[in-house]
Amino acid sequence: MQYKLVTKGAFEKPEKFEKRLNELAAQGWRVITSMTQGAYLVLGKEKY
Repeated sequence: MQYKLVTKGAFEKPEKFEKRLNELAAQGWRVITSMTQGAYLVLGKEKY
């Protein structure tokens, strides 16, 4: 499994962050865990 750490940019608009997450989801990435403090997501993707 591959992992990716995703954070929202300090000045990134919520709409842009949501669009980026949707693009990652379309590539097969899924949320493994999320933390509101520190604002990051850990995504996982099956390796083929």
